Amino acid sequence: MQTKPRMWEGDPCLRNGRLHTRQGNVTESHRSRKSDFARKCIAIILLHAIFLFAILAALIIGHWISEENQKLNRTMLNTTLTEAYLLEGSMANTATPVMHDHKHTRLLTTSSGQRKGPPRVVERLIPLEKKRNFTLVDVFPPPPDGGFGIAEQLHAIRGNKLTTDALLVPLPLYILPYHYDLKFDFTKFDTDLLIRANVSIYLESYGNSTEDEIQFHLGPNVKVERMRLRKDGRKFYAKTFKREDSKKLGRISLRDPLQKGKYVLEIEYNATICDDDVDGVRCSLDNQTNSSLKATSFTTKFEPTLARAFFPCWDEPGVKATFNISVKHDKRYVVLSNMPGNPPLGHWDEQVTTTVFQTTPPMSTYLVAFAIGEFVKLETRTERGIPVTVWTYPEDLMSMKFTLEYAPVIFDRLEDILEIPYPLPKVDLIAARNFHVGGMENWGLVVFEFSSIAYTPPITNHVNETVDRMYNEFRIGKLIAHEAAHQWFGNLVTMRDWSELFLNEGFATFYVYEMMSIERPLTAQFEYYDSLATLVAAQSSEDHRLSLVRELATESQVELSFHPTNLYTKGCVLIRMIRDLVSDYDFKAAVRRYLRRNAYRSVSRDDLFASLPAYADHGAEQKKLSNVLEGWLVNEGLPEVTLIRNYDNEMMTISQRKTLDHDYRSYLKDRKSNSRQSRSAEDGSTLFDDTLFEGYIEKKTERKRKLRPTRRKTSTPPSISPTARRDELRKPRRVGASQDLWTIPITYMFGSLKTSEGQVIREFWLKNRTVSFGDAEISPNQAVLVNPEWKYPYRVNYDLLNWKLLARTLHQNHLEINNKSRMQLIQDAEYFLSNSNNPHLYLYLLGYLAHESNINVMLFGIDAVYRFIDVFKATQLNKAILVYFEPVISQMDHLLNESQVDAETASLWLVRPERLSKLYQMRCAAGLASCKNEFHTQKWSKSPDEWTEDVHKQVTAVCHQLFSSPLEAVKTVNELLDSRLHSSGAKWALTVQLAACSHDQKLLRKTARAVVGTKNAAVYASALQSDFSLHYNGAFRKYLWTEISKMSIFEKTALFSTNTTTILPASRVLLHSVKTIDELQQIRSLLTNWGPLLTLHFEYLERYLLWVSSVSQGVLHQFFAADLSNF
Repeated sequence: MQTKPRMWEGDPCLRNGRLHTRQGNVTESHRSRKSDFARKCIAIILLHAIFLFAILAALIIGHWISEENQKLNRTMLNTTLTEAYLLEGSMANTATPVMHDHKHTRLLTTSSGQRKGPPRVVERLIPLEKKRNFTLVDVFPPPPDGGFGIAEQLHAIRGNKLTTDALLVPLPLYILPYHYDLKFDFTKFDTDLLIRANVSIYLESYGNSTEDEIQFHLGPNVKVERMRLRKDGRKFYAKTFKREDSKKLGRISLRDPLQKGKYVLEIEYNATICDDDVDGVRCSLDNQTNSSLKATSFTTKFEPTLARAFFPCWDEPGVKATFNISVKHDKRYVVLSNMPGNPPLGHWDEQVTTTVFQTTPPMSTYLVAFAIGEFVKLETRTERGIPVTVWTYPEDLMSMKFTLEYAPVIFDRLEDILEIPYPLPKVDLIAARNFHVGGMENWGLVVFEFSSIAYTPPITNHVNETVDRMYNEFRIGKLIAHEAAHQWFGNLVTMRDWSELFLNEGFATFYVYEMMSIERPLTAQFEYYDSLATLVAAQSSEDHRLSLVRELATESQVELSFHPTNLYTKGCVLIRMIRDLVSDYDFKAAVRRYLRRNAYRSVSRDDLFASLPAYADHGAEQKKLSNVLEGWLVNEGLPEVTLIRNYDNEMMTISQRKTLDHDYRSYLKDRKSNSRQSRSAEDGSTLFDDTLFEGYIEKKTERKRKLRPTRRKTSTPPSISPTARRDELRKPRRVGASQDLWTIPITYMFGSLKTSEGQVIREFWLKNRTVSFGDAEISPNQAVLVNPEWKYPYRVNYDLLNWKLLARTLHQNHLEINNKSRMQLIQDAEYFLSNSNNPHLYLYLLGYLAHESNINVMLFGIDAVYRFIDVFKATQLNKAILVYFEPVISQMDHLLNESQVDAETASLWLVRPERLSKLYQMRCAAGLASCKNEFHTQKWSKSPDEWTEDVHKQVTAVCHQLFSSPLEAVKTVNELLDSRLHSSGAKWALTVQLAACSHDQKLLRKTARAVVGTKNAAVYASALQSDFSLHYNGAFRKYLWTEISKMSIFEKTALFSTNTTTILPASRVLLHSVKTIDELQQIRSLLTNWGPLLTLHFEYLERYLLWVSSVSQGVLHQFFAADLSNF
């Protein structure tokens, strides 16, 4: 009998039980086997059915769980506040409060949209962070002030969406582009949000090799349709093309290895634009009824790594090439790019035309730019004849007048200072809508967010309107100056790697202050030192101590490196430090040398060092400048210098270390880890050599040379060979390891202007941890001041007796100490003393402000005094503190009135407008007549919706009247507030702020319910940290936390982010707004499980509040009981 083939065993199941054999006769045995096969088939089918049903059930259950998790994640996401709302802390724009059913409430009024498509599986390229144990050292309260200054308007505000977290993959250097031909079709951008293009990339291979692959950057939204590679005009065959969307790369595998010579890579593709995942193109749609258009204009911003989303390229800042660009588009639109356009070309379709642009100089891909829309223009020229054109929409044309007038002035000044002409034949400035940063420095096509440069000045010449006009012009001027400076620093000379971005942003920010100080010297100087104070505060915090030069491994890390303080301000401060170390004359010469040597090239900091003077003089010793600067570039944070004097033997010890504010919070002193001790002279310090002072020159003179202004024609870009460009890129990338030692230029001063010796200044370098020396000229009763004029960016601490001598000097004759040094003393005294066991010494120092006559210093004083009062406002000493500060606040009020005489001086208050609000609160809390609380309350009661003066001034006065008056005296006001709690918008927000100042228990309970009913954490925080009152209303806070306790467990968990790996900003602000131990205990009772992170925050706050209670009953109580004349 013939054996049946093995493959047939599956036939019954495959053929519905019908068995077909090749044998003519089938025996009974075979019929029996057929039945067995049928039974087996049915069993297998049943097993498969059960298995498939199980899979289907698992998918359904998994999908339901996933949906529930997504709902939870979306709800948790809703607790995140917009940064601007948190920083301002205002409820002016709060939506109308709506009372919701708790079963269907969300914690915020905002919501996230649904996912548009299926979830995308992305290969994990970024390793997960290692878990770490958190301690009290990791707890940081929210910053007391939130202003950022200049860079807040620039690239630092990067929008709501960050670049995807993809690795930065350096492309190989064996083949590089030297030219691009880009031919775009924009005819479908407005209806389909789509562009089509042909790109020809001219490449050079640097020698025969074994490499058989070409890599380039390619965004996931770019859909390649056709591709061809040619060498010497002949087709060069490729084997495969592979995309790696997770790395945003395209890879072409070749049949043969690359040969030395030139290649052309031709790619035809289309790309979607204005998508959530593509942040390089910002579209805008004008409101048009019955229109099928999806966009009517767009602008591009490819910095840092988004050019690849618009065209295939080598998207690295160090890779430069020239570009030929042409755009096919609808005739009704204006198309702009980096270079001027030639006369438009005709087309068979009369509604379509093609604009061809001139060839660009060598430039990085992130600077390539496009704009399209129905723009109109205003045009002017620089003194050298370069056309400067402002493009905007017809209805906005008149608001661009100041920008048009000021832009050519800035370009002329930069050409004069740098002695290098602007390299391009035109400057286009476009005021774009829906642009998510203040400005972008694309070469020849600078794009601004419309509101950043739009300004229509008032018609009248009222003093307040003049101040407003001056500050708005200053604000716009800064932005124009910043982007104009980038045309040289960043465009002409570009950093080779994103890790050295300070070469772009540091110089650009530095020249902003140089330009603006010509017309607004007071405002420019004050804003610089105000930004310096913000920088020092940020760099003293563990979670913000970033170095200027550090390794950036992912696109999101590059995106986040555009930080207003840690990049823009710190870079500017470093450039200014270089100037101070080498002299203004040598600095200007070095900058010109740096630009000329490296024009159209990419550079590293070593190229900057090569252009600067080799050595820096400070005192009698020279130091190699590059060695001095390296620590300031690669070290995290900033240094602090401590001066300890021995008053018996004339010896002094100066030490350095990395500054960290937790080290000076006495309530954290008992922690066992992370404590740092300064090394004494026995463990590595060097004794000071007195001969360093020999040859000391009291007053350094600078070499001066009369410079004649020169006018130069635009030069042709030099011919830089591709080989030379490749050699630039092959230089090793040097980041450097962060340490905690700096080479610090130490300057200290002692003596008095009233004596015949005058004030004596010593200078030397501190390069070790500690140095000890003697100075016989300093008497024990003389104060020593380190870093006079706040010349260099480091904090200074002193022994307690020297702090006392400095404070006494301020009280006796504050003019003995320079204005800038007084600003630093206020900053450093707060940092080192206010949270120590000696806050009375800090309080005594602040008391000198009653005699301060300089508005710049007093603005710093307003912040310091306000914060001190705020810390102790819930204690029994609050009244004594306000009485002590009453003459200080009166002097602040006096300087406010004095500053109104001069418009520029008055505009200093607008650098941080919240200072004016703080002064209003302090003068009302201190009971000054200028509060006018009764007058404003009567006026508001009669016309509650008519605000004829500063709203902050009036609301603060009414709030003080409510808090300080008996209930019967303000009964009518309380009733009015009660009736207005049903209002909406800004009216409701002001009503809540005023009601929170009342002592009417019924009104307070109703207000607390209304606030919590919004389900908005920002409203909670704003109600607790009022912008209109410095009073502590314990009753309102108690009612508010009581209403929050009625929320569901899920809502409270989400509100305080107890089950997340990081504390959300809103949660941190809410928790750290607590002022007393009793209030903290009330919050602690809201939940039974706070999680490990928030538990640490509770421990931190408990220690802090106990310290507040202890010092208020101890050293501060003794201070007020003592005779201060003998302090």
